[in-house]
Amino acid sequence: MEPKIKRKFRAFPLSLTTAVSSATAIRFDDVAGGAIEVGASNAAFTTLSVWASDDGTSAYGRLYKDGQAISISLSPSTSEARVYPIPDECYGVGAVKLVADQSQGTAASVVVMLKG
Repeated sequence: MEPKIKRKFRAFPLSLTTAVSSATAIRFDDVAGGAIEVGASNAAFTTLSVWASDDGTSAYGRLYKDGQAISISLSPSTSEARVYPIPDECYGVGAVKLVADQSQGTAASVVVMLKG
């Protein structure tokens, strides 16, 4: 069955880092929401902090709600992929960076899925 309202969807791999300066910017100005898929791995990171910018090129600041920093809590598995929603608080920003709380021996990668 074809959807009655077709929305824009995109998915892409994203390498995670522990520094905001080297994290990849994700344009969020035409996105209504999304999710992050963490594949089956020995991922050492358990939290992704969310940083935001108005246009993706200016300074990034930590995203807060009610005085609390916004983060995505992860529980990676070695046997299955897990999918986590991107926080709704990202809806009003132009760009987002996801920063891992811990470094991993090898480059950590996730799949970002966005829907407009």
